[in-house]
Parts: sequence; C-alpha cells; structure tokens
Amino acid sequence: MKELHLPLKAKWFRMIESGEKKEEYRELTPFWCKRLLGFEMALFSYRNNYQSCNRNGYTHAHFTLGYPSKDDISRHMVKRIKEIVIGTGRPEWGAEPGKEYFVIKLED
Repeated sequence: MKELHLPLKAKWFRMIESGEKKEEYRELTPFWCKRLLGFEMALFSYRNNYQSCNRNGYTHAHFTLGYPSKDDISRHMVKRIKEIVIGTGRPEWGAEPGKEYFVIKLED
C-alpha cells in the first residue's frame, strides 16, 4: 500500500468522509507534477495522452483534517484511489470552473 498524504480543510474532509465528495483536486504545479508523475511537467503527460497520472503508484489517499498528531485518529482517513487523471473538477467540490487539475478519483 502506497499512500498519498493530503491535508484538507474541514469542509472537504467531512464531505469525503460522508461519501458525498468522490474526488479531490490538486493544481498542475511543478510540485504536484513531480509528486504524481515523477517529473515537473504535466504537459508531457497530457500531450502524450497518458490515461493515468499516477506514475508513482499511489494506491491509497491518506487524508487529514489539517495537520493533526498521529494519535488523533478522528482527523485521519484513508480511501482507496481509483485513478488520477488531468481534467476539470466540480465547483461544488472546490474546483474553479473550466480550470484543469489533477483529479484524484476515489473508490466508494
């Protein structure tokens, strides 16, 4: 199991916890490109029609409500990752309309 650690604000943490929000978004920055793709350019992946942007093999997303201590289990949650792609997100889940992101899709 390889975990992708993602701190969240309370609103998004609670929506994922309840099952209402089924994907999380990260911007197409050099940091996230390096972390998810292994190199700093998303355009290489996008232009070459890679179906998956999970080249580092993450299997689970470890969400935290802010930056809690390891002992505070109420603020930790692990969900299985279905896939990570580049695309637009849903505004009601925190994405800006028309903007492209890394979309981390979660299994039910």
